[in-house]
Amino acid sequence: MAKRGAIIDMGRHKVVGSSWRSMDTQAYSRSYEPETRPEFRCYVSGQAKAWQAEYDAKVAADAKRDAQMQALLDLKQRMIDKNLL
Repeated sequence: MAKRGAIIDMGRHKVVGSSWRSMDTQAYSRSYEPETRPEFRCYVSGQAKAWQAEYDAKVAADAKRDAQMQALLDLKQRMIDKNLL
């Protein structure tokens, strides 16, 4: 059995901190991680023209779909008016 005084109190020690504490994480994110905001992504990647073409194609497809839906609704209303439905 050890003597009572075998364990020596070393006093208070300095709190060990992480070396990452002083790092600017926002600057790291901005410089190394890809851009996640969609409104800025095309300017970061240099694909503004391709993105504009893709957007224009999507707008045209949406307009075409809306026109088709309106035509179907008009046809359905005419059929209801003639008591076909």
